[in-house]
Amino acid sequence: MRMKRLFAVMLAAIMMMTCVSVASAASSPSKPSANFKTASVAMPSFVYNAKTQKVNGKVTVKVKTSYGYVTLKEGVHYKLVYKAGKYVGSYKVSVVGIGAYKGTSVSKTYKITKAGNKVTVKNYKTSYKASSLKKKATTFTLKIKGVGVRTCKASVPSKLKKYISVGKKGKVTLKKGAKKGTYKIVVKCAGTNNYKAGTKTITIKVK
Repeated sequence: MRMKRLFAVMLAAIMMMTCVSVASAASSPSKPSANFKTASVAMPSFVYNAKTQKVNGKVTVKVKTSYGYVTLKEGVHYKLVYKAGKYVGSYKVSVVGIGAYKGTSVSKTYKITKAGNKVTVKNYKTSYKASSLKKKATTFTLKIKGVGVRTCKASVPSKLKKYISVGKKGKVTLKKGAKKGTYKIVVKCAGTNNYKAGTKTITIKVK
């Protein structure tokens, strides 16, 4: 009887030790079963905003461990080594393991893409009377705001083309005798290395 009790006590002790060992392993950091080159690394992308843009806090790194896939924490499991970008382009980032992940790293890139080009046009009236144009032309210069080289051209039905002229820099002339109709002017700003091209169409009616 004593032997049975002793055996039961020993068996219970072994089971308790096993449970403690498993719990301890689950709570401790797990080293990757593969290096960062096989990890899932998601990099952010940015739109140009004239400011230096950093990826810290915006990178997601997932690795396969003995407990399945886990998401690592920046500053705990890895650090980011890079020179932050400001202008449109691709920038290299090194994801370097630290702590339990020391000794593994991978290089990735993040991108800054071109910003939109908001084109605004001022200094024109949306309508003119045909009677006021019978004897005299009217001329005005558009005030254009946008990025890059600016060009303007008329976009009107062929029967109206002879009644309007548009200079590349925005000088518009509704000629003497301009007929009733809709006159459209397309303004384009070509953009730059950091801005997309942008367009704006304004409409002027002769009534």
